[in-house]
Amino acid sequence: MRIRERAISGVAATISIGGALLLWQFFTQRSESYIFTTPSTVFPHLWADTGGFGEPAYLSSSASDLFLGDGFFEDVVPSMWRMLRGYMLAVFLGITIGTALGLSEVARQYTGWIINFARAIPPPALLGIWLVVFGIGDGPKVYLIAFAVIWPVLLNTIDGVAAVDEQRKQVGALFKVPFHRQITGIFLPSAAPKIFGGMRICVGFALIMTIISEFAGATNGLGLRLQADLLFFDWTDLWATMIVLVVVGLILNGILMWVEGRLLHWHHGMARLAEA
Repeated sequence: MRIRERAISGVAATISIGGALLLWQFFTQRSESYIFTTPSTVFPHLWADTGGFGEPAYLSSSASDLFLGDGFFEDVVPSMWRMLRGYMLAVFLGITIGTALGLSEVARQYTGWIINFARAIPPPALLGIWLVVFGIGDGPKVYLIAFAVIWPVLLNTIDGVAAVDEQRKQVGALFKVPFHRQITGIFLPSAAPKIFGGMRICVGFALIMTIISEFAGATNGLGLRLQADLLFFDWTDLWATMIVLVVVGLILNGILMWVEGRLLHWHHGMARLAEA
């Protein structure tokens, strides 16, 4: 049954992607705007050096190098390294702080307004003052990414830990399980489905904030490349770079879903039994 479901899902995804590409080709061919280029122009740009015009000295490689040449190490790798560090920092802090707050109703009451205030601040609005105060190196960018993406993990962890069934807590107390073992053996496993839900949301936010953070004070990265494409009106390279971002996002989301499936197989099994 699962093999059949995966096959159907794969066919549906292929049809939807193919349909989207056909619509893209259809409408851009009939568009008079020079900004929107056809996929038949963009995709070859990913695999062959077409020599885009007006490229600055620090952007001498075409989008083809993002997959096949130096551009992969000059732009893709630095961006993904910043994103990964910011994402992992956000996940670590979100789970740690969220667990502490989820265990204490008093702590939630005192810190709730602080969390609501902080997460209401649009992270892109902080970019300028953040770089002025903390500098333009990789460190401030990583911290800004972490600040922007921590909230789904933090809030989901708080909700997941606070919602642990009382019977499970009583079982742990009855068998005199040490407190740290209760956290790792009772609270976190019970909250894990919600935590992974927050982590999946954070992947997209982390990718967005990585690009935004590279708009200022960066010497490499996909954000800088996009900014240069806009500055020099290289629309084909811009769309090609955006395709690279889509591919990266899909790969990261797929990896996280694979990890979630391995760690939470018991949860998915119980859900299937409940539906049966």
